[in-house]
Amino acid sequence: MERRYLTGVYLTAGAATLAVLVWLTVVSPPPSDVLLPAVLFGGLILFADLFGVPLSAGVVSLLPTSTVAAYLVMGAVTTGWIAFAAALAHILLQVCWAGRLQLPRLTAPSAIAATGGANAAAHTASVLIGGAVFQALGGEVPLASVGSREALALAAFALTYLLINHVVFLPAIMARGRGPLREYANSLPNLLFYEGSPLVLAPLMALIYTRLGTVFFAVFELTMVVVSLITRRLAYTSERLKQRVQELRGLQAVGQALTASLEIGSVVSAIHEEVAHLMSARNFYVALYEPDLDEVSFPLAVEAGERVQWRTRRTGSGLTEYVLRTRQPLLIRGGVASTLEELGVESIGELASCWLGVPMLAGDEPLGVIAIQSYRSSSAYGPSHQRVLATVAAQAAVAIQNARLYARTDEALAHRVRELDSILRTAREGIVLLDTDFRTLAVNRALGDLLGVAQLEVEGRPIDTHVGEMSRPFIHLLAYDNEDLIADCEALQVGGGSEEPTRQVVVTLEPSGRHVERTLTPVRTEETISGWLLVLRDVTEEIELERLKDDLTHMLVHDLRSPLTILSNGLIMMEEAFSDSDPELFSTVAEMAQQSSDRMLSLVNALLDVSALESGELMPECEVADPKELLEEAAAGFLPLARSAGISVDVSVPGRLPSLWVDAALIGRVLNNLVDNAIKFAPDGSRVVLWARPDPEDPSRNVRLGVSDEGPGITREERGVLFEKFHQVASIKGRRAGTGLGLPFCKLAVEAHGGRIWVESPSRTTNSGNAGSTFVMTLPTGTAKEMAGLPNA
Repeated sequence: MERRYLTGVYLTAGAATLAVLVWLTVVSPPPSDVLLPAVLFGGLILFADLFGVPLSAGVVSLLPTSTVAAYLVMGAVTTGWIAFAAALAHILLQVCWAGRLQLPRLTAPSAIAATGGANAAAHTASVLIGGAVFQALGGEVPLASVGSREALALAAFALTYLLINHVVFLPAIMARGRGPLREYANSLPNLLFYEGSPLVLAPLMALIYTRLGTVFFAVFELTMVVVSLITRRLAYTSERLKQRVQELRGLQAVGQALTASLEIGSVVSAIHEEVAHLMSARNFYVALYEPDLDEVSFPLAVEAGERVQWRTRRTGSGLTEYVLRTRQPLLIRGGVASTLEELGVESIGELASCWLGVPMLAGDEPLGVIAIQSYRSSSAYGPSHQRVLATVAAQAAVAIQNARLYARTDEALAHRVRELDSILRTAREGIVLLDTDFRTLAVNRALGDLLGVAQLEVEGRPIDTHVGEMSRPFIHLLAYDNEDLIADCEALQVGGGSEEPTRQVVVTLEPSGRHVERTLTPVRTEETISGWLLVLRDVTEEIELERLKDDLTHMLVHDLRSPLTILSNGLIMMEEAFSDSDPELFSTVAEMAQQSSDRMLSLVNALLDVSALESGELMPECEVADPKELLEEAAAGFLPLARSAGISVDVSVPGRLPSLWVDAALIGRVLNNLVDNAIKFAPDGSRVVLWARPDPEDPSRNVRLGVSDEGPGITREERGVLFEKFHQVASIKGRRAGTGLGLPFCKLAVEAHGGRIWVESPSRTTNSGNAGSTFVMTLPTGTAKEMAGLPNA
C-alpha cells in the first residue's frame, strides 16, 4: 500500500509540474531564437542525467550545473521544458537500455511511473523555483556579467535547486527503511559537495555561450562530456575495487566463522550473519538435503529480518529442489511467475520479485541450498551477488560436511573397524597392507595359510624380513624383489586416470608352485598415498581348468578332423560307385551328407585356425600386396551369391595407395569373412562396398580397408562382444546361420600383422530404414626391406 501511495504522489507531482509549465508557456511564451541553445543545452542536460557518478547513497552528476547554465541563457520556461523532456527521455532509455547504460533495471510499471514522475517533478521544479529566487534577488537572464549581486543570486539559485531536488526524493528514500535513510544522511555532505561545487562553472558556461558564441560553447561542452565519462569510468572502477575488497574481507570472515564450529546450528547461523554483511539478507534460508530420506530440512529461515521455523518436507518440485537437481546457481530477476512456469517449478509460499539460490556441493553431491529473495525489487540481486553467494556456499559445504562427519565420527570409526576386521578374517584372498616405507602393517589369515607363515611373524616388520622355516625374505614369498616392487609403486604414483590404478599379474609362488593373481593398489588419504595394498588370489585351479579346456579343444578338433575328412572322401566315392541305381535319391542324400560334412569340417578348421593364431603357432608370411587387388579378388568370389539376392558388390579405391606388407592368404580370408557377413545380413536389393584409403592417423605406415553394408546395424552393447568366440548377434537374423568364429579369426589375423579391426555403426533406426555397419581394419604398408621388423615366415 505504501509503494502504491508513493507512486500516486510522484505521478501527481509530475502532472502538476507539467501543468505549471503549460501555464507559464501561455503567460510568457519563450522567444523564437532559443532553438539552437535548447538543442545544445538539452543534449548536455540529458547526458548529465544519464551518465552520473555513483556514490554509496546516490548518484552525482553535472545535471545541476548544466541546468542552471541553461537557465542563465534561456530563462525559466525553455529550461523547464528541457528539464522535463530530459527526465522523460531518461526514464525511457533506462527501461530500454538499462544494461548498456549501467543503470538500475526497471520492469514494474509502478516503479517506472514513480521514477519518471519523481525525476520530472524534481528537475523541473528545481529550475522554476530556483529561477524565481534568482530573479527575486536581482539576477538577470540572459546573464551578461557576474558582480556581487549576481553572485549572491546565483548562490541562492544553486542552494534552492539542490534543496528542492533532495526534498522531492526524500520520501522515496524514507520508504526504503531506516538503513538506507541512515546511509543517505551520512552521505548527504558528500552528495552536496560533489553536486554543488561544479555549480561555480554554471555562470562560466552561460558567459561562454553569450560572449564567445556556439562554437566555443560546443568545444567546452565536448570537454565536459569527455571529462565526465572519464570520471564516471574511474568511479565505477573504484567502486568495483572497493566492492571486491569488501567481498574478499567478508569471505575471509565467512571462512573464519565457519571453521570456528562443528555444530550444524552454529554453522548456518554464521552463514547468515556473514552473508548479511555482504548483501541484503532480510529474506534468507539454508536448506539441507538428506538423500537417504529424500527430504529437505531448513535449519535456518529468515523472513523480513526475523528468524522463523520452516517444517521439513519431502522433496518436491520447488525452487530449492530445482537447484539441488541441476547443481547450478539460479538467479531470477523479475518475471518470477513466468520463469517458474517455464522451468516446471511449483510456487511455494509468497512469490518473490527477485530470487537467488546457489547449491552447496561436496564434489558433485548436493548437500543443500543457500537462497535469498526480495519481495520489493526485481533487481535486488545480480551476477556479483551470485558470485559471492556461490563462494560462500562452497565454504559452507565444507563446514557442513565437516559438521556431519564430526557428528558421525565415533559411529563411523567403530563401524569401519568392525568391517576391516570382518574382511580380513573372512576374505579368501591373501591381504597384505604396507606403509610407504614398506613395513607390513597387517596381514590376514588367508595369506599366512597361502605362504605358510605366521601373521605375528611378519606384522610390523620390513617386507624383506626373513621368515618361515626356510628363513626366506617375506618379499620373495610374494614373488617380488625390491627393485620390482619399487618400480611398480613408482609407476602407480604417476599413473593417474579416472579409476584407481593397479598393477595386476599372475605369478607362481615358490616353493609351493601355486599360481596367484597378484594385485598391487595404492591406499590414499585424500590426495596422497599413505600405503600399499597387496592382494593374492589363488588361481591355480582356474589356470589348470583353462589349460585342460585348451587341451580338450585341441584334442577334439584334431580327432574330429581325420574322420570327417575320411567321411567326406567316402561320400565322394559312394557317389561315383552307386549313383546309377537311383541317381536322384542318392544325389539328394549324398548332397545332404556332403553339406553336413563340409560344414563340420569348416567348423573344425576354423577352430584350429583360431587356436593356432591364439597360441602363436600360425604366423603371417608377409609379402607385398596391392590393396585394390585384394579387394577385387574378395568381391569377385561373392558375385554369384550376391546376384541371387539382388545385392551389388562394389570396390572403391581412390587414387593410388601404397602396397601392403601382409600375408595375402590370411587377409584374403579376413575379407571373405567380412563380405560373407555383409551379404548375409544385407537386405535384398542393397549394396555392399569394399573400400581402401590411407589411414588418417598414420598415412605413411598404414592403410585402412573396410567393408560397408546397408544392413540393420549393430547396437553399442553388441559391438563390445562382437569379436568374442562363438558370439552371434541375437537380435539380427541373417540368410543363414554362422559359427561365431569368423570375426574372432579376423581379429586375431589382423592383430598378428600389427593392425587392429573394429566396427562402426550408427544407432538403430525405427522407421527410417537400416542403419548399416562398416568393418574397418588397419594394415601396415611398405616393402620387405622396410618392414623387416614385422613377423614373417
